[in-house]
Amino acid sequence: MASISSSLVLPCLAFHRAVDRSTILYSVPEKKPIAADTDDDVLADKTILPTARGYVLAHGTTTFLYSPQSRRKIDLPPLDIDQDLLVDYNCLLPDDPAAPGCVVLLVELDAPFSWYHRIGDDGDDKQWHEHEYDIGSQPYDPDDSTLLEKSVITPIAACRGRFYFNPLDEMGVIDFSTSPDTGTGPAFGSIAAGSESESDESGSPRGTSAVFLVESEGELYMVSFLFAVTDLHTVTGANVQVMDFESSRWRGVSDLGGRAFVLSLYNFGASCEAGGEAGLRGDCVYVAYPVAKKLLVFDVKDGSMESVKLDDAPESDKAFWLLPSSC
Repeated sequence: MASISSSLVLPCLAFHRAVDRSTILYSVPEKKPIAADTDDDVLADKTILPTARGYVLAHGTTTFLYSPQSRRKIDLPPLDIDQDLLVDYNCLLPDDPAAPGCVVLLVELDAPFSWYHRIGDDGDDKQWHEHEYDIGSQPYDPDDSTLLEKSVITPIAACRGRFYFNPLDEMGVIDFSTSPDTGTGPAFGSIAAGSESESDESGSPRGTSAVFLVESEGELYMVSFLFAVTDLHTVTGANVQVMDFESSRWRGVSDLGGRAFVLSLYNFGASCEAGGEAGLRGDCVYVAYPVAKKLLVFDVKDGSMESVKLDDAPESDKAFWLLPSSC
């Protein structure tokens, strides 16, 4: 990975190649790669997983959390996951890693497995725990309802100390606070997750082809994208809703409180401050497409959508966002 400079402007994009575990940082406003700082190689030759908390998980011969902003490094136990598979995992933190009992959660996108580690474990239990979950089944073949496969967790976000996932009529919840013993698996539950207008399909996740969950200033948001029936690469519409936990219903929003949402494929969504040198507009949602080398920008206030070409972006199969650890 291009070394992290102390003057690095965040948020910025990172383009990752799984084949050689190389990552190149990229400035969105300047539309060009960011020059490496030769004084710091802490993330070189690592598989990198971003988090919405501004830390990244780096995995190679060792495994650790790292803040590009503060350069703080938190060592983690050895992780027995192949790097070629790990690159597609989702990494989540429910709190700042310095918080007592903070859990690092890894979720596999294509199979019902997760890994977790509670930072600061004492005694002999300083290890990762693998957990196979069962949240039901879904049709494997849309033309044959008898063929089923296990449902998996996607999308997912950490909010208010818990993990929320799969926002359908009911939304799944993972809670680690009820299982302080690290040898005990996480507690799975669910809450109702209806929409303000059940009859209004445009205001509901039903029928959408892509849904992201984003935590922003203690609130849980859902970003939904609609795709053209004849072209799944063409976005025809989008909307954003926030969860009203008191009524357990999603309600539509017309702004993001002046913040920007940054999304990338492989189930990642985060919120950050807009403006400044990073060049992100407030109340806009940014989606990175690595193969097409472009950003999709959705303005929540006026409903407009534009595609921004990322000049000089490197060839890659994954793009993600590096964020300030204060986000």
